[in-house]
Amino acid sequence: MRVVEPQHDGTPHWHMMLFIEKEHAESFKSTIERYSFEEDGDEKGAAENRCDFKFIDPKKGSATGYLAKYVSKNIDGKDLDKGIYGEDPIMAAQRVEAWASCWGIRQFQQIGGASVTVWRELRRLRKVVSGDETLSKLTLSADSGDWAMYTKLMGGVFCMRKNQVIRPYYEMVINKTTGLIKTSWFDGLITSKLKGVLYQGKEIITRVHEWRLELGSGKDALAAA
Repeated sequence: MRVVEPQHDGTPHWHMMLFIEKEHAESFKSTIERYSFEEDGDEKGAAENRCDFKFIDPKKGSATGYLAKYVSKNIDGKDLDKGIYGEDPIMAAQRVEAWASCWGIRQFQQIGGASVTVWRELRRLRKVVSGDETLSKLTLSADSGDWAMYTKLMGGVFCMRKNQVIRPYYEMVINKTTGLIKTSWFDGLITSKLKGVLYQGKEIITRVHEWRLELGSGKDALAAA
């Protein structure tokens, strides 16, 4: 699981909880360190603060407790004594949420396991898709909130994403007025937009509406101006 929160200057800071085999620990650490120091790795304070590893100590708490603290700090601050930097936890959580929304940062991400994106899109269908038993069961499990059954139907906990029964379906974003394909502000890559799910080579559209900004008329136009 990965949780992101802001440092004092707004730089994203990652907290990752990972379960790996003991024989892979050192190799994993060296790989993370290599990427962490790849850019400006010799700047002041980098060696001390850029990357830190800690093994879970049962005497201090569980993996669940460690993760729950960081999730709470970045959602609503409930049941916490203080925020990220010692401030009011509820206000701190509100500021973190605004920061993430402003920069389009994904605050929480599950690493491995069944696709959360597909789970959410199946819940948008609101009704069972008839004609296919597997798809019907997947839709029912998602709509009823049965994550265990959903995971089993998707291929199990250790099923690779490319082998899972259903995958997210994306389409390029095209300006219908100019015909231009939208690209990323940062790297110029073509921008894709989530439209639904892909099952057995067929697209199932779950996002049927497209919203756009238009100039109003009458009182609305005056208010907008």
